[in-house]
Amino acid sequence: MLQSGMAIALALAAAQGDRVSAEKAMEPATNPGSWVTNDDYPASAMREEREGTTGFKLTIGTDGLPSGCEIIAPSGHADLDAATCRLVMERARFTPGRGARGEATGGTYSNRIRWQIPEGDGFAVEVAGFAVDAAQESWPRGPRPDDAFTRIDPAAHYPAAARAAREEGTVHMELNIDGGGRVTGCKVNESSLSAALDEAACTLMRSEGRFSPALDSDGKPVRSVIATKFRWALPKEEEEGGASGVPTPRDRSFPMGEPGSVTMTVLVGADGRVADCRFSNTGKFGEMANGMTPCDMFAPQARYTPFTGADGKPVAKRVVMRSELTIEDAPAPAK
Repeated sequence: MLQSGMAIALALAAAQGDRVSAEKAMEPATNPGSWVTNDDYPASAMREEREGTTGFKLTIGTDGLPSGCEIIAPSGHADLDAATCRLVMERARFTPGRGARGEATGGTYSNRIRWQIPEGDGFAVEVAGFAVDAAQESWPRGPRPDDAFTRIDPAAHYPAAARAAREEGTVHMELNIDGGGRVTGCKVNESSLSAALDEAACTLMRSEGRFSPALDSDGKPVRSVIATKFRWALPKEEEEGGASGVPTPRDRSFPMGEPGSVTMTVLVGADGRVADCRFSNTGKFGEMANGMTPCDMFAPQARYTPFTGADGKPVAKRVVMRSELTIEDAPAPAK
């Protein structure tokens, strides 16, 4: 769900490698800035706030497609380096060079990707279902969704299991669009934390997705990849009700209808890092999706301003939070 706050920069100043001598040099056919987008940041690296710059070298065939990727300057994080090669192999496209006799030539291409999470991460709230993620731009013109597709009503396609469980969320996806504007592939880049909603989103993209295809530099339709998102929002409960005027909720239990308690203990070291976090609960109070707990909000490499003692020096502290949910009889109405 992180969008505007995270930046992935492709360093365009990198030198192209040892290419076959040609009358016309090989060059990228698409904007290198579109090969990696904000949504591609590995979830584990984002959670642990790991950054770095990955240098890579592609081997390009005479068809303009990469046939190999080599990491020539590791970022220090294996998942960032692996994501770099995987993404540029999938998305990088080149216009082959031309030799003295006009024959197509390949070669190598070197560049680097800076994986960076700046301060001020923002969370955008969508008011409609489908939307194109503006973080990914294609060149010279990317695929454009048909107007009717952008007005899809989530309520008409809500999976029954997710609706019954009152699940909501935004699914961030990577769509493959063919030259005819049809969706030929869908991959979830960032989950809604509901398997039912994730699966339903990709199913909907494949069945209802309609685009004006991307165009190459000659104005011809081409295959493309685009970052999109779909927000599943539960329909509002009927407020006017039936003939009696009484609201008629759909078998919806009060969200705090079962007694319970939660306890979270956080050990913050003198260096400002969370050394340990433990969470326990009774009943359903405090439960989160996919087995997550509030402790997951503390990234292993996150650092905070430490507590200080009476002498003003940093000290370790244990922070304990306890909360209890009780259900009691309502007081008698006043006469």
